[in-house]
Amino acid sequence: MNNDGMNNEQWVARSLLIVHCSLFIASCVSSVKPSIKIGIVAPFEGRYRAVGEEIIYAARWAVREANESGGVGGHTVELMAFDDSGDPAQAEEQARKLAADPQVVGVIGNWLDSTTLAAAPVLAESRIPFLATTSAPDLDPAAFRLWLTEAAYLSAAPETDHCPLPCDSLDTPLPVEEGPRVRAISGPPLWGLTQFPRLAGDEADGAIVIAPSPLPADSTDPSFAERYRAVSPGVEPRFLAVLAYDATKILIDAIARDAQTNTIPTRAGVEAALADTDYDGLSGRIRFDSDRDWDGVSGWVYVWREDSLSRR
Repeated sequence: MNNDGMNNEQWVARSLLIVHCSLFIASCVSSVKPSIKIGIVAPFEGRYRAVGEEIIYAARWAVREANESGGVGGHTVELMAFDDSGDPAQAEEQARKLAADPQVVGVIGNWLDSTTLAAAPVLAESRIPFLATTSAPDLDPAAFRLWLTEAAYLSAAPETDHCPLPCDSLDTPLPVEEGPRVRAISGPPLWGLTQFPRLAGDEADGAIVIAPSPLPADSTDPSFAERYRAVSPGVEPRFLAVLAYDATKILIDAIARDAQTNTIPTRAGVEAALADTDYDGLSGRIRFDSDRDWDGVSGWVYVWREDSLSRR
């Protein structure tokens, strides 16, 4: 008998069971892939929540596809979604939260000029690669602009009067003009939100929307809309969903290429990989020039007619 009151056979059997269980637990733990995180920041609450509602399902879908295909470089991709409510101060705060997490190797955001500009310097300070969605010319040079430049915005629909940038407020959806309007007026992607016709009233009819990416029907995969609807609870995809899907895919691709070189993806490695991006997405070919602007993007032009958008 041993000190536990068991005979030798019982003691040996229990010892073997403990060893077997320990090996089983160890094997389970070792099979769990480490995670790598990407962030997406948008207005998920407040006046501009329709932006967040549209993009989040596209981003989640792209991440799920990557993980179902085996992950990225031996890592599971985890999507971190943060709400800035369309407020620059909150955008800066959320950027600091992302910067404090060493597993975050890239961020997509913030979909409004003001919030994107607020987040960019915080992310640059922490060397987090940032796919920035703004046309503002004073974007931090460390960011990658996945959006129209100001010059491209002004060059699109040249026969129209462009809403002066920054033009990312629905408080005054159309610039005030006395007397009858002689020329059509064009504005940024924010004008493509479904609430725009209601806010703009009669003047919405004929208003031009200049977007950095196409509506799903005009994308390189017209079936995108049908597949998007299968993963979203009644949210209709528009050009922001198209771009969010492309942006997430681009970031995942950069992580994968970094992992091939450095095994464990890092912020610096992903930044270098993004600079070499050459990706054929739903929006067409996506590369970045020496200024980290979307090379060759000219925009997609749509017009509001009877509360619906159509290609111009």
